[in-house]
Amino acid sequence: MGDTKIMEVENIVKERMSIIKETAHSYDHVERVKRIATLLAEEEGADLELVGLGAILHDIGRAVGEPHNETGARLAKEILREMDYPEEVIDKVAKIVQSHRQSLGYELDTLEEEIVWDADKIDLIGVTGVLRAFHWAGAMKISFNDEVKWFRKSQIEFYDKLKTESAKIFARKRNENMMHILGVLEKELTLEDLRR
Repeated sequence: MGDTKIMEVENIVKERMSIIKETAHSYDHVERVKRIATLLAEEEGADLELVGLGAILHDIGRAVGEPHNETGARLAKEILREMDYPEEVIDKVAKIVQSHRQSLGYELDTLEEEIVWDADKIDLIGVTGVLRAFHWAGAMKISFNDEVKWFRKSQIEFYDKLKTESAKIFARKRNENMMHILGVLEKELTLEDLRR
């Protein structure tokens, strides 16, 4: 993977995403996803260039509008064409970006797609995931109690949705930490922690 070329892509994405820098899906999230995806790709023997580009570009559509995976896939193609990437790489990366939001019915067809999906979800697990969820809720002006209910119902499912064995192994401790935090939170909200 050409370091100079990928750094140029990173700079483009960072600049375009600067308008959402105070959100839970800022470029900081993209950086974490890229690092996680790289670890998974090395472990799983996946194409590092495709995984790196897919991770860097996976949320660029959030700076434009929803559905961010579709706007992101279009932007990924534009950016990579401007950078003279081969059309085959462009198509594969665009599919990674499009399919990272599988809840809309997109299928994961390649190992690289699964890895970026997993890396994105791992960033929603553990202490990082808890803090991101409550950061997002505050920005959306969601009440604390509603956020706790939503978190309990949806956030804790992410570990079970991981695709690769490496992701499940890597994220196991994060999931345990998250479940512990959720248990402590529930005890505090019911005042169980204050009872003798």
